[in-house]
Amino acid sequence: MKFQQIRSATSIVTFGGVRFLIDPMLAPMGAYPSLPYTCSTGRGNPDCELPCSLEELFKVDAVIVTHLHYDHFDEEARKRLPKNLPILSQSNEDARALRDWGFEDVRVLSDEGIEFQGVTLYRTPCEHGGSDPVTAAYYRATENGATACGVVLDSPLEPERLYLAGDTVYCDFVSETIKRFRPAVVAVNAAGAQFPLGHPLIMNQYDVEILMRDFPEIVVIATHVEGVSHATVTRSLLREFAREHKLDKLLIPGDGETLQLSKA
Repeated sequence: MKFQQIRSATSIVTFGGVRFLIDPMLAPMGAYPSLPYTCSTGRGNPDCELPCSLEELFKVDAVIVTHLHYDHFDEEARKRLPKNLPILSQSNEDARALRDWGFEDVRVLSDEGIEFQGVTLYRTPCEHGGSDPVTAAYYRATENGATACGVVLDSPLEPERLYLAGDTVYCDFVSETIKRFRPAVVAVNAAGAQFPLGHPLIMNQYDVEILMRDFPEIVVIATHVEGVSHATVTRSLLREFAREHKLDKLLIPGDGETLQLSKA
């Protein structure tokens, strides 16, 4: 089990001998404007460059797309990803869009699990602001959907499970998923992004702390930290917070860094 942080929500997970590219946002720094109605780093989106070439990113077996917000699957990904790469999508609706963009092998994740090259992937629910009436209204105004998913990975070749929590705040969806699957490692999107300002979309440092207090046995990876204009959490802030609150099992990889996670 390996986790390579690429940039923002984009990562590469190696699990059961299979390499998955997660949520590719591939555009160069500043290609898109800052998200409206919230804070801004002033550098547009994405707000930093990729740490590697696109050719390196494409050396994978499949792509997992948790939802179609542009910081998880952008215009550059539509154009540049090889059209024959298998894509695992959260829903039939997203799958139709991906097929319309020319992708030839799009499969839909399932709550009951689907198999890909010996790895079973389970779709898990997220709370990505859709239950907040203010955020929901702004989603509609900007023609963005509120749904997103996480994924649990299981394989007979791995001694432990991995849970990619996806774009969600800490909530019953997350805790119930952990209780059901008992993963050893959880990757959380922890930029503290808000939309609009003051309305959280994903975890911040406080969500991470409570998750880790509730499940002290789990190793937590903080991904989707920095990289987008509306992030309110930086790696330096999160590292200092982890020191102060003794979150010893919190890993905060830098862009391009690979974590070796399996105990086998």
